[in-house]
Amino acid sequence: MTDADVTREWARQQAELRERLRETDDPGFALSELRRVGGVDISYPRGHPDEAVVALTILSFPALKPLHQLTFAVHITEPYVAGFLAFREIAAYTQAFSRLQAAHPELMPQALLVDGNGTLHPRGFGSACHLGVVLDLPTIGVAKNFLHIDDLAGNDARALKARFREGAQEVELRGESGRVYGVAVRPPGAAVNPVFVSVGHRFALRTAVEVVRRCSVFRVPEPIRVADLLSREQARLIEQAAENHQGGLYNRGNSPPG
Repeated sequence: MTDADVTREWARQQAELRERLRETDDPGFALSELRRVGGVDISYPRGHPDEAVVALTILSFPALKPLHQLTFAVHITEPYVAGFLAFREIAAYTQAFSRLQAAHPELMPQALLVDGNGTLHPRGFGSACHLGVVLDLPTIGVAKNFLHIDDLAGNDARALKARFREGAQEVELRGESGRVYGVAVRPPGAAVNPVFVSVGHRFALRTAVEVVRRCSVFRVPEPIRVADLLSREQARLIEQAAENHQGGLYNRGNSPPG
């Protein structure tokens, strides 16, 4: 298949999955009954574009104490295509939750925070939506960087930071069409660089924002921040092992590739 064929096929699959998306809280859900929150992240070791480390963390809520974590290396077979990141990473995340389900089914998260976008996406179906629908988990998208969408003209990272410097606590990301894609949320403390919260699956937007706020000690919510630290640490170990191996080859008389 050509790249264009892949993109068309993924767009078709994305549209089909979006039909199953739920942007409301589960019936009977109450934030007061939330006891476990999860976070997922993937890091790519430098020099290893097809290798990655996936991390999954489970924290208690509202105390945010660690209950479980796992990390492992995976081989990534799908290419990166902007707007279709989930297709590259979904197999790794599915494997992580299969391991959790097998070892500790009682620790499956009641809310999963995903390092990426949910409905804040050109087609309204980012990684957090994809993961939530495929695994049928309540998910929330939390992005560290603002994703440009044509419908959100006038909203950009610089303009949003200015709003937060003026004292705003959150900014609704409403498009010219009237559609609300998500909310830019000011982090705790004096920082003005927001995170961008959007619905993943099985949460209303206001609930998603409240969960993120209650999970935030620093700028990035704790479930994602811990998962990010874990995946980065393991990725660095892979980099170091590769450097040591390469150094060993050089020490045995081989010249470095030039």
